[in-house]
Amino acid sequence: MSWRVVARKDFADAVRSRMLWGIVGLFALLMGVSALVPSLLDIGGATLGYNFAADLAQTLVPVTALVAAYLAIAGERESGSIKLLLGAPHSRLDVTVGKFVGRAGVVLVGVLAGFVVAGLVAVVAYGELAIGEFVSVTVLTAALGVTFVGIAVGISAATSTRSRAMALAIGVFFVFALLWDLVPFALTYLRTGGLDLGGTVPAWQVLVEQSNPSRAFSQLVDAALGSGAEMTAGGGGGGEGAANPFQSRIAGAEPFYLKDWFMLVILGAWTVLPVIAGHLRFRSADL
Repeated sequence: MSWRVVARKDFADAVRSRMLWGIVGLFALLMGVSALVPSLLDIGGATLGYNFAADLAQTLVPVTALVAAYLAIAGERESGSIKLLLGAPHSRLDVTVGKFVGRAGVVLVGVLAGFVVAGLVAVVAYGELAIGEFVSVTVLTAALGVTFVGIAVGISAATSTRSRAMALAIGVFFVFALLWDLVPFALTYLRTGGLDLGGTVPAWQVLVEQSNPSRAFSQLVDAALGSGAEMTAGGGGGGEGAANPFQSRIAGAEPFYLKDWFMLVILGAWTVLPVIAGHLRFRSADL
């Protein structure tokens, strides 16, 4: 298929970026250090180390994915090389899909490298790998990376210049990483006319809060690590109640759309829908 040709070429082009691999190297180093923290503080084992690594990845992986993919199409449109690419037997759909697959491959390599380092640190520091938890967190982190690649490729497909793509990518990161924390306050104020967060909340409000892909990822990690991520020195961590931190505030029974499995649906939607929206705009764009 033609999109496979685009994906292979795009992957090869992306891996030549020194800046990108510098970020990947830093990511791997920080994953290793994070996994070592429980040993240094004497508060837990390998599973808690993976929990620390996942907490850090929740911020670093979106940055890496956005940097890796925000110029996938917009950069070629601004330089004019997109015309050469489309001059070959590739449709615009082939370009969109191929760019998504190629950049997702780059991010997956980076995530795998980071968690290989974290796994090696766990074996050396704790004498165990905790294979189930290691695989679960690695797969979930990879899914988070692919999700943000989808968002970035959607942005890139919808914009015609590097500056616009960069501005939108930075905006997306700040919305999900910082501004989303204001959502509970805003929704509570709109619903009640005040900022009292101590009472019960409707399930739909919790769904809005959990619709941030990073929060969905966090809930999935808590569910995957379970009680093994609890701090042994009186800390918090995982545990049965940590999978959904808002569960105790819901008025009534927990609906299906707040279950752990539905967080996978949220990640899938954030992966696919931006790519589709971006392609629809790219498909009719004047190049």
